[in-house]
Formats: sequence, structure tokens, C-alpha cells
Amino acid sequence: MSQPTPTDPIDDVAPGDLVVVDHGEGERPYRVVHKADTDTGFLVTFEGDDAETFQFEMAAGTRVIRSLESKWESAESPTPHSGDAPA
Repeated sequence: MSQPTPTDPIDDVAPGDLVVVDHGEGERPYRVVHKADTDTGFLVTFEGDDAETFQFEMAAGTRVIRSLESKWESAESPTPHSGDAPA
């Protein structure tokens, strides 16, 4: 994760973000694959490096450590990342 931000509310997290959570093996970053509204906050689906998914229910306003890097380095990004700028 580059430039993690430790004060972002879970409300601002979107699919593609990396968020640090503890899924039983200590805190580490997981990719957000889905976020659904609940009565008290959000049901967030995370994916690990091994493609295992799991869900956490998180209260609205919960502060998390997240990184936006994964969105912009994705092969699905709408902009090229080859480093070549148009002439």
C-alpha cells in the first residue's frame, strides 16, 4: 500500500480500495470487493491475496486505514499506465 490514510471513514471506502483489517492473522490490507448499506452502517466484502472473500459489518463513521492505489494501478483503469505520454 502506498500512502495509506489512517483517518478515512468507512463511508468513503469504495470497491477497489485496500483497507487494513484483522481477519484473524493480525492487521493486513485486503481489497474491498463490495460494500452494501445496512441499518447501522455497511456490510463490506473483502478479498485476500488467496482470493478468499469474507465480510465484516462496520458501523458508519468507523475510521479505517486505506489506500486508493489499487484503483489506479488496475488493468481495468481507463487511463494507460505504460509511462508513455501522448506526444
